[in-house]
Amino acid sequence: MVSVSGGLSLLQAILAPLAAYEASEVIVTAQRRRERHQDVPITLSVVGQDDLARRGARDLSDLVGAMPALSITGFTGGNASNLVSIRGVAGQVLPIGSGQPVAIYLDGVYLSRPDAAFFGLDDVERIEVLRGPQGALYGRNATAGAINIITRMPGSVVQGGGEVRVGNLEAISARGSVSTPLSETLSGGLSGSYLRHDGAISNSVTGDRLDGRDARTVRGQLRYRSADRRFDAVFSGDLTRDRATPVFKNGYAPSGAFVGIGDPDVFSSDVASQARTVRLTKNNGVTLTLTHQLLETFELVSITSWRDLDSTVVYDADASAASALLTGATNHSATFSQEVRGVFTGRRIRATVGASLFNERARYGLSTGTPATPPCFNHLVDRSELAAWAGFGQVEVDLTDRLTLVTGLRHDRESRDFTIDYRGAPVPGQLLSGKVRDSVLIPSLGLSYRASVDLLLYAKAGRGYQPPGFNFAPGAATTVANTFRPETLWAYEAGGKAQLMDRRVAIDAAAFFYEYSDIQIRSTIGLGLTRVDNAASARLAGMEASIAARLPRGFSIRAHGAYLYARYRTFCQAISAGDPQGADPFCAPGRADRSGNRLNLAPRWSAGLGLEYVRQLSAGQLSASLAFEASSSVFYVGAANEPQLRARAWGMLGGEAAFQVNGGPEVFVYGRNLTDERFLSFAARVAPASAFLVLNDPRTCGAGIRYRF
Repeated sequence: MVSVSGGLSLLQAILAPLAAYEASEVIVTAQRRRERHQDVPITLSVVGQDDLARRGARDLSDLVGAMPALSITGFTGGNASNLVSIRGVAGQVLPIGSGQPVAIYLDGVYLSRPDAAFFGLDDVERIEVLRGPQGALYGRNATAGAINIITRMPGSVVQGGGEVRVGNLEAISARGSVSTPLSETLSGGLSGSYLRHDGAISNSVTGDRLDGRDARTVRGQLRYRSADRRFDAVFSGDLTRDRATPVFKNGYAPSGAFVGIGDPDVFSSDVASQARTVRLTKNNGVTLTLTHQLLETFELVSITSWRDLDSTVVYDADASAASALLTGATNHSATFSQEVRGVFTGRRIRATVGASLFNERARYGLSTGTPATPPCFNHLVDRSELAAWAGFGQVEVDLTDRLTLVTGLRHDRESRDFTIDYRGAPVPGQLLSGKVRDSVLIPSLGLSYRASVDLLLYAKAGRGYQPPGFNFAPGAATTVANTFRPETLWAYEAGGKAQLMDRRVAIDAAAFFYEYSDIQIRSTIGLGLTRVDNAASARLAGMEASIAARLPRGFSIRAHGAYLYARYRTFCQAISAGDPQGADPFCAPGRADRSGNRLNLAPRWSAGLGLEYVRQLSAGQLSASLAFEASSSVFYVGAANEPQLRARAWGMLGGEAAFQVNGGPEVFVYGRNLTDERFLSFAARVAPASAFLVLNDPRTCGAGIRYRF
């Protein structure tokens, strides 16, 4: 058997010819304090400002392929709930009445709906993606993981920059930021971004382009730091406006036969429907963050925030030249959150203890009709008020100089009042009301072992928890509201992080095993009718690894890969309009046995390989980067694993070549999806002869200029 030290020595010998660069450290705040990425016993990926720029990342969806085990759907309709999946835990497409398994934070503030995170990534310092249940350190609990978006704080020096790029599809984007000291204790920052492009899809009826986008984001910060640097106050605000013309293809003919997507760049929509087609997102927020270094070893932090999200979509639901069906939905969410935490950093003990309050008032409205009249979002009106309280903490105790015990505990208490109003439906129904509540303890336990200065090994176990909720669209004839219980997940994980060759090469690896119980499953029982039940259990397991190293002569390489097993253990689902029997056997009369089927947004494997070259010339710096990212096929909404609604395996190539003048601007050319791979980025059957299909973006390319100071 090869020992750990022997294995490392062998690996060092293999990599020795490849490593020749100065060490650089990635600092993260995943555990609510500043640490080296390699010192954090959590499976964690980080994308920094430079990486975001090279990818041309417009919003969070552009991170797909950049790291292991992260999947994000294409736009899924007017529900403000784009699905974000980590390690195959994706949740359900529910616009109101439920939580999200992946918690997304902007500078420590929880964003209640994923759509609130799809804003321009201007002046973003880094994005951290944590995999596995997260609750002992954060204001909101998360079953699958957490995504932290961290913006750059203004400080004591003037800094900023800007970028303009143009490309095919009449695309133009611009972003810029500046921060400056205003006095010895006061500084401020302002940033903004703008994006506009034509759609890639042509309307065969009118000849116009659809699926275009026009988005803008503005963010400002005002920061006070006391002269002794022990007190810090940051007041920030942001505003996003995003307008688009969405396209949802229909994969089934009226006969019920699957017709596929046909030409991916052609869509049929009548003139009246096209005139009303729109997707509009308005997203605003303000935050006050106070940090007080009470003692050398103790820091107190308070985060107070208010946020408001409006998301509206209207689209041609019949997906044809007929003026038959125009459907729309609107979703509003207003949230207030307050988090207080204390961070103690001792010589052998480190602890984070906090409490949080989260309140959300939400409204969802549905409209169905024809394009002859404007949509009125009162055919179904859902209202929800959520009050959630939590106490959480994590303690790390150094049992020896090398071995550390990590224990965490969270207490969640939630109460949700709701109403479901069908009185304005074409066939009026009644007003339903109810309440769901729960209180739970969520533990975690782990060990980390510092085998050497540059090798960290860890193992942990923790509980994931998704709170109860209510079904938003049970049908106008329903007399009793459909509510569902919590779902739980037990997660077990072991991993290691190593730095070799004087920290010139970094390797991360992890293996995990999940037992997923009482899964909240959405079933489509008819057009516009759903049911949510705790109907399934599943087992997930997998392995992930990543490596980053610099090669000789200015080259560097990054690679990552993940394997995921994610299948239902038991699931006997009622056969319905949106959930056909498919290829599954009966488990009871009128029910299909989904056992063994894959979970949604759970690719069996995914991988990425990136190569970068940098060379200093007399006039400036030449750089080039090339990245290939790939994924196996995935299924979207529905457990029948219908092959017609599966996204095929894909591989995409992108890159950038740039030249930066010494002390001056940088000019570049870029390309994304250079091989023009087209595949489903979202799919869902909603009736025997209706299925929504959304396609990924086609090839994009162009040129730009950027400058930083």
